[in-house]
Amino acid sequence: MAPGNRVKIILIGLGRMGRNHFRILKDTPGFELVAVVDGKATPPSPADLGGAKFVRDVAELDDASYDAAVIATPTGTHHAVALGLIAKGKHLLVEKPLASTYAQGAEILDAAQKKGIRLVVGHVERFNPAVRKLREIIKEGFLGTPIHFAFTRVGGYPDTLVQGNNVILDLAVHDIDVLRSVVGPLKLEHSMCHVTWREGVFDTAEIFLASASGASATVHVNWITPTKIRSIRVTGTRGVCFVDYILQTCDLMGGSLLKQVEPSSSSFDIIQEHYRTSDKIQFGVQKVEPLKVQAMQFHQFLTTGETGELCTGRDALAAVLLAERAVQVEQTRTKPNSLPPMDKLPAPDDDWI
Repeated sequence: MAPGNRVKIILIGLGRMGRNHFRILKDTPGFELVAVVDGKATPPSPADLGGAKFVRDVAELDDASYDAAVIATPTGTHHAVALGLIAKGKHLLVEKPLASTYAQGAEILDAAQKKGIRLVVGHVERFNPAVRKLREIIKEGFLGTPIHFAFTRVGGYPDTLVQGNNVILDLAVHDIDVLRSVVGPLKLEHSMCHVTWREGVFDTAEIFLASASGASATVHVNWITPTKIRSIRVTGTRGVCFVDYILQTCDLMGGSLLKQVEPSSSSFDIIQEHYRTSDKIQFGVQKVEPLKVQAMQFHQFLTTGETGELCTGRDALAAVLLAERAVQVEQTRTKPNSLPPMDKLPAPDDDWI
């Protein structure tokens, strides 16, 4: 595509994320939303659609009428939908994760490369201004050397569940991608998953990761918590940084970032006051909707070839592979046939204590 061209685009999928993409695509300069495709959803009103069509199947569209597509269908369908559009020569933004499995993701990327397709994956948190600020803080040395990252992403049980989806593929891939974008290559050390509501569906998980930079990380995700929390806590040698994805805030606490102040006494009131007033920096964060920034960079990628901060094939596939390994660890975990009596003294060779 030549620079400056208006990109004709379609949206496939009008679920929770699809509705957000629909809103953004209509308002992003440079995109012309040609059609919305969904086999089951209630059609938007003609006023909302503007000049776009609403169809039940992409086969109803003239292939020449659009250049690119956003795939916002359930994860389990990404493989088939993406391959079908790649065969038509369409550039793609696939909502995260790229696919349900590493093998499917690799097949999608291979097909796109052979066809000369520009493909990115919607790991939208890398565009969150609070995450951008965190990268700056680490780069500038405010935290010292990062030691540990603790991610929490809970709440929001999916409206629909397609076979094979789980909380790691749905939620944890966000934080895995953010962590890789900050510290580089990762290794899965361990994971634990729980099934709470629906048989065979992991809805809670704890993932333990190591980074090549030396920092460690835990990622806690669940669909169960009745309120949404999206946060990062980073422990460094000079302080602790708290990031709220939703509020888009980034605060640093150090205790001696600016000056060393010791409590004047050991009374509880003085200790509380010292804690409240100890060095704290609330960094200015220019709030913006990450999905809007992603859409603008996708348009730039299609027209100029510049990837910006977009998640391309290698990073997208890495997130899927780490998620897949986390699930495999849980699936191969040995469960105890019997537990020792509680009145028995623990012995050095006991497995369960």
